[in-house]
Amino acid sequence: MSNTGVGTIKVAILGAGGFAREVWWALLDAQAHQSALRFEPVMFVDREPRATLLKGLPVGTLADVSGDTFLVCGIGGMTDIKDRVVSAARAEGYRFAPAIIAAGARVGPDVEIGEGTIVCAGTIATTDIVIGAHVAVNLDCTIGHDAVIGDFVTVSPGCHISGGVHLGSHAYIGTGASILEHVRIGNHAILGAGAVATKDIGEYALAVGVPAVVKKIRHAA
Repeated sequence: MSNTGVGTIKVAILGAGGFAREVWWALLDAQAHQSALRFEPVMFVDREPRATLLKGLPVGTLADVSGDTFLVCGIGGMTDIKDRVVSAARAEGYRFAPAIIAAGARVGPDVEIGEGTIVCAGTIATTDIVIGAHVAVNLDCTIGHDAVIGDFVTVSPGCHISGGVHLGSHAYIGTGASILEHVRIGNHAILGAGAVATKDIGEYALAVGVPAVVKKIRHAA
C-alpha cells in the first residue's frame, strides 16, 4: 500500500528489528499530528546494509538516506540507545518526521506532541497533554488529562497513565503497567511490566510489583 501523493512525506525508519517493523505498519495509514500530512515509508536504516528486502523495502545505512527523506526512530527497548541514535543522526543534519498518529489511535484536543514521536493504534490520549519528542507510545495505551511525557520515553503496550502523571525523559514503562493520578516517574526510571505506581519513583530507579516498589537505583550512563 502506498500513500505517495500531495501532502505525503518520505520516511526512513531507524532500526530494522521488531518495533521498526511495527512502525512501518503504522506509517502505512498514519497521519501527522494536527496535519493532513501522510507518510510513505521508503527504507529501513541499520548499522550494515542488507542484500534482502524487509517488508518490501531496502535496508541501508544512514548514508543511503536521501535529502528529501525524513527519519523516525524505530528502535524499541532502552531509551538511552534511542537517544544516541537520534542525536547522531541530527548531528549529521538529518531531519525527523512530525509526530505520527497511527490509524486507530485517538488524540484529543489541546495535545502537544514533539517531532519523531509515534502514537500506535488503539491508544487514547484525552486532552491537555504534553508528549515530548521521539517518544514511543505503543499499542492500546491510555493517557489521561494533564499528563506530561518527556523526550525519549517508551510506553509499552497496554499501559495506563492517569491524569496529571509526569514521566521524566528517557523513562521506560513496561507492558501493562499503570500509573495513578499525579504520580511522577523520574528521568531514566524503569517501571516493570504489570506494575502499579501509586507514589513517585525517582530518577534511575527500577520499580516493580503491585504496588510498585523500588528494587534498585541504576547508575547514570
